[in-house]
Amino acid sequence: MANFEFDGIDELGQFFEKLADDIDKVDNQALKVGGEIIAKYQRENVNRSGKNQPHIQDNITVSRPQESDEGKFVTVGPNKKVAWRAKFLEYGTSKMPPYPFVEKGADEGEAEALKAMEKVYMDIVDKA
Repeated sequence: MANFEFDGIDELGQFFEKLADDIDKVDNQALKVGGEIIAKYQRENVNRSGKNQPHIQDNITVSRPQESDEGKFVTVGPNKKVAWRAKFLEYGTSKMPPYPFVEKGADEGEAEALKAMEKVYMDIVDKA
C-alpha cells in the first residue's frame, strides 16, 4: 500500500478560509456596484415629465444590502416618493399601455452589472 505525505495542507486550508472571509466582506460592495448599474439603466429608460413634481428618474435608488433565506440582495427602483406613480408606467392602466422601465433596465444592465460584480470579487482573489 502506498503511503502519501502532503506538506502545506494546513496552510492551504487557512488560505482558503481567509479568502472566504474576504469575499464575505465584499458581498455588500459587489451588490451595491451591480445595483447602481441597474439603476443607471432604469433611469435611462424612464421619461422625464415637464411637470413641477419629483421625477421618477431622480428617485431611482439602490437599497442597502439585505438578506433572506435565498441569500443577499439589493432592491433597485423608484423610492417611496414616486413609487405610486411608477407602477402606472411599469404595468400600465386601463387607459395606458405599460412602459416597463424597471424590468427593461434590469434586462439591459444585467450583463454589465454581473461583470462589475465579478470584478469586485476578482480584485479580492488577485490580492490573496
